[in-house]
Amino acid sequence: MKVVCYLIIFLLSVSIIKAQVIRGKVLSKTSLTPLPGANVYWKNENKGTSTNANGQFELEAIKLPAQLIASFVGFRNDTLRIDDDQIKDIIFYLEESILLKEVEVSAEQSSTFMSMRPAIPIEHITSKELKKAACCNLSESFETNASVDVAVTDAVSGGKKIQMLGLDGVYTQILFENMPFLRGLSSSYGLNFVPGTWVESMQITKGSGSVVNGYESMAGQINIEFLKPEEHEKIFVNLYANHQSRYEANVHLAQKISKKISNLLFLHANTVQSKTDMNQDGFYDMPFSNQINVFNRWNINTEKWESKSGIKVMWDDRISGQTHFNKNVEQKYQKAYGIGVNNQLAEAFTKNGFLFPNKPNKSIGTIVNGKIHRQEMFFGNRKYSGTEQNVNANIIHQSMLGNTFHTLKLGGSFVFDEYNENYNDSLFNRTEIVPGTFAEYTYNDELKFSVVAGIRADWHNLFGFRFTPRLHLKYNILQETVLRVSIGRGFRVANLFIENSSVFASARNVIIKTPIMPEDAINTGGSLLHKFTFLGREASFVADYFYTTFLNQVVVDLDYHPQQVWFYNLNGASYSHSTQTEVNFFAFEKFEIKMAYKFYDVQSTYNGILQAKPLVPKHRILLGFSYTTFNEKWKFDASANYFGKSRLPNTSTNPDVYKRNHYSIPYTLAHLQITKIFKHIETYLGGENLLNFIQPNAIIAPNDPFGNYFDASMMWAPVNGRMVYGGIRFKIK
Repeated sequence: MKVVCYLIIFLLSVSIIKAQVIRGKVLSKTSLTPLPGANVYWKNENKGTSTNANGQFELEAIKLPAQLIASFVGFRNDTLRIDDDQIKDIIFYLEESILLKEVEVSAEQSSTFMSMRPAIPIEHITSKELKKAACCNLSESFETNASVDVAVTDAVSGGKKIQMLGLDGVYTQILFENMPFLRGLSSSYGLNFVPGTWVESMQITKGSGSVVNGYESMAGQINIEFLKPEEHEKIFVNLYANHQSRYEANVHLAQKISKKISNLLFLHANTVQSKTDMNQDGFYDMPFSNQINVFNRWNINTEKWESKSGIKVMWDDRISGQTHFNKNVEQKYQKAYGIGVNNQLAEAFTKNGFLFPNKPNKSIGTIVNGKIHRQEMFFGNRKYSGTEQNVNANIIHQSMLGNTFHTLKLGGSFVFDEYNENYNDSLFNRTEIVPGTFAEYTYNDELKFSVVAGIRADWHNLFGFRFTPRLHLKYNILQETVLRVSIGRGFRVANLFIENSSVFASARNVIIKTPIMPEDAINTGGSLLHKFTFLGREASFVADYFYTTFLNQVVVDLDYHPQQVWFYNLNGASYSHSTQTEVNFFAFEKFEIKMAYKFYDVQSTYNGILQAKPLVPKHRILLGFSYTTFNEKWKFDASANYFGKSRLPNTSTNPDVYKRNHYSIPYTLAHLQITKIFKHIETYLGGENLLNFIQPNAIIAPNDPFGNYFDASMMWAPVNGRMVYGGIRFKIK
């Protein structure tokens, strides 16, 4: 009987203990606002919960007294002692962590920065940084950035491409608000299709990036954020002109239709009517061009649903060639060498997020975007036409596992690409269908250690299953010092002609040696970020190293024969070593200095011989200076880029007059801009390539463009000399 009584007493006591529930809320100490999704857990126990949308929590009690901890992203942890008589109305007041704050844009803070928070290293480029240059289009938005290089594709068409980690831009995934963007037919001239005034900010990630955004990232990811309707002025106008007869106009019209619906219309037009031939080789330095670009986007925000959608149409036409080329004469009757490039593009997207107010750590997102792109080109007697139809779809489910330290993303994707290409009357058509699924786990203890581990499984209708694992780790060595390491894999299918359109600007015969297989690469690397104060002001130091090795690569061999270009699958080694260091600091109030050095060792196997990739300089140095007057009415921005020598393709079998050296020569580009700020108006005046450096003998055999030795594709420096520009920005809030 006593045993039964003791058992009843024990069970009652247990039930009483189980019935004890700790209740309270977590607030911001500064604003006294609730912090939804904050972690609340017992010290040294595997028991915890998270706050609801009102910052409130309920948690089963353990043996008291005990220590209860509250944590939230960007705030310092707080610990309270909980006694038997204190189980209700507990309030945590969390203080924002200065060390973890994102850098806000102000006169005394850098216009580019790296956050100490995520496991994946992300460099943020703000609108303040983008305004340091005219930034007429995306290709001109990286002049003050050390991570991304921009190279001219050839001496006649005006095409540009980016490089990252010493690798061609096709190995960098370019996204528009986390949607696939400049790929396919857009990879050759697409940088010119994005007006600079449309861009709000950019995020640059080196390495393989997140599996959520797809499988094509090998060298890095660049995410472009456009201006948002709900945050934009009612009217914005930007007018630009330079002394080489380039004129641009941008008009933005924002409208807040209701509390939940807003709209933003972008209008852009530009024209280039220059007839310059500064190097006197008989070819225009820049093409005559005209572009019309319209983009309309809508945002809808409700308590349980967010939607962003838009449609964009663009028409771009450019004509270039010899100075006596007559565009009004049919090509078959032409005696002069001419170039024509026409692009017609229509794009649409919709992004939808479904929210759960009672479960703030759960969300479902869907993304669908598509485009139709038509491109027609002629380079002398060579003709190309291509049509691309593309659809991308993504669904993402995000949820918390236990507490906000653990997050899981699950989802599926679908990619449809149809290419119809015609090169010199030979057809190259293909259809790619790639359904896939992915999972990404994140453990995020911002003050100590973070992990992002993901894997993708994609089935390609032409090449079968492909698995893409990626891992990112972050460790806080000190409160101001963060170490990150990563490893990941990526694959892509090359578009031979459009990604190498520069060879059209030559007499080289195109030879596809073997059936082309998908490119496959593994990227490993790491970075060290240290934030400190210099002369009492914010400063930062970043050093990174990345190694990319190709399991397969489409080799573009310009060395086998000067009159041929060979395409074949890699048979040997191909890799890239990239090292970069960068320091940002304020020498004195409102005067910022940026210094960066970058070293590349990029090699590939060409016809059985491992040698340096041509047209990639091993050394690059960037210096940037920015000063704003104390009344913030004047801004002065200057930059200088030093480019070391690079290997040039082999021309040893050419006649002596058409031979080129084995290496280019080093050179420096300098830019300057002065901005005057009024209440509603900004005016700016600037100059590019102030040292007036022009690549000597940029075109081989310019006097015989229809001959066997003509080549305008060996570009390692600009063909445009010093350029002066000016403009005005006007806005009404």
